[in-house]
Amino acid sequence: MVIDLDLESPGLSSSLLPEDKCPMYGVIDWLVEDLADNEQIVFDDMVSVSDLSRNGEIFVVPAHGKDPGEYIAKLGRAWVSKLIGNRVETWQKRLSRLIDDLEKKWKPDIVLIDSRAGIDEISAACISSLGAELILLFAVDSNQHWTGYDILFKRWGYNEAFRQVRDRLQIVGAMIPEKDDDKYKELLCEHAWNLFTAGLYETVNPENSYLEPINYDKNDREAPHYPWPILWNTGFSVLSNLYEPLAEPTKKPLIMAVFGPLIENLKMVF
Repeated sequence: MVIDLDLESPGLSSSLLPEDKCPMYGVIDWLVEDLADNEQIVFDDMVSVSDLSRNGEIFVVPAHGKDPGEYIAKLGRAWVSKLIGNRVETWQKRLSRLIDDLEKKWKPDIVLIDSRAGIDEISAACISSLGAELILLFAVDSNQHWTGYDILFKRWGYNEAFRQVRDRLQIVGAMIPEKDDDKYKELLCEHAWNLFTAGLYETVNPENSYLEPINYDKNDREAPHYPWPILWNTGFSVLSNLYEPLAEPTKKPLIMAVFGPLIENLKMVF
């Protein structure tokens, strides 16, 4: 199951689903209707099966349905907490409840959640509140990416939340260039290692901690800072969607050339 939680910049679902297969509703509709206890109205029509499915099924939960409607207005109401009796349910808890209900009904083997790039409340919730087994941190070797992750890591350090998430993190090197890729990957790895060493790795056991210290050599391929590569490919970059070209067997080598290393690493985890 693939859930599009990039609500401020939705697009994953349109890449995976042709327009005529888009369900009537999406995540944003459920979050809004849930505030009025009408969530069941949209829940039964917010999942479609992608044409990419081959061995099994790929369920897609889009950010919005066929008719986005007043999407901006919905977005402004989606993150409101809900009052249930005398208890306040935060939007993070509401989102977790939605995912639990989707899993109960559709029983997927794996749930993939696409959150907003950068630092915002959605990505923070995906990392710390939803209990993700693996958190992929996509990065290109730029000051913008490293500065953003540095802010996030320091925030975890202030409340020691990093000890709950660090074993589930993995850097992914996005858009590795076609030329000088070895040099680029070396610099990417070095900068990722500097980030983790400063923010998450420990050289001594923290006082009164039940967790063992964690540290890795810079070139340790099993370390969370060691980037899993996604390779830049000109032919793949111009595709407007995924469902049409992937329907052709001749396109498989192109897909594997770009995502092959990432797929193999994921197989080792799951």
